[in-house]
Amino acid sequence: MTRFVAEKFPWICALWLHLALYAVLSDAALWRSVVPDPPEPVSVEIIPEFVPPSVPDAALEDVEESQRQTAAVPPQTLPDPAPGSTSAPDQPHSSGARVPEQTAPPSTAAKPEQEWVTANTYFANDVLNDPRSAQAREFLPTLTSEDGREQICALEAMEQVRHARPGFKPTRLAPHAFRNSFQKEDTIIVPAGALRSNRVWYEIAYRCRLDASGKIVSGFEYALGAPIDRSLWDEYGLAPIH
Repeated sequence: MTRFVAEKFPWICALWLHLALYAVLSDAALWRSVVPDPPEPVSVEIIPEFVPPSVPDAALEDVEESQRQTAAVPPQTLPDPAPGSTSAPDQPHSSGARVPEQTAPPSTAAKPEQEWVTANTYFANDVLNDPRSAQAREFLPTLTSEDGREQICALEAMEQVRHARPGFKPTRLAPHAFRNSFQKEDTIIVPAGALRSNRVWYEIAYRCRLDASGKIVSGFEYALGAPIDRSLWDEYGLAPIH
């Protein structure tokens, strides 16, 4: 038995060396074959409507017309108190009683503070044609025509802000944040949405016109407003991340 092992020992050693060399070469080939992950595709996520169903277009037009008429009326000022008067006209005359001051509730609708910007160049189509947007291109046909149009317009809004304001890095847009968006003829109208950039939500409103196919932006204007108060984020489903 000892003689048999002694005769076969060189052969056994050679076999083990070949196996070890094969394992090393296989690992090296595997390392070389690893391909880095492709760049993250460009995509825009639409947040579902967070408020009750939208009212008909006619009702919205009536509301907007009423708001315009109200804005046209100059603010009224209270008359100056009579000479020698030390109390306000409506101050109650009660002994020691103090009426708490009334404070206005926080705004629940986005009111962009900036002027409307009309775009001369559109970016959504170029972004979707980028090779990195393959996932987004495959996803769009699975949406309804209405959601697909809204997705394209949301992407256009984010890209318009990104190009106009280098410090902004839009990562999400909620078209229905404070009021439902709606479509009027070939235009998607977002009266009170929210845009997230650098983990801060901003008020935004925009009007996005699409061509007959509903896939190409042919007109766009927007107004970017102030940051939305942090206390309203949870109430309106505005997540700081994700």
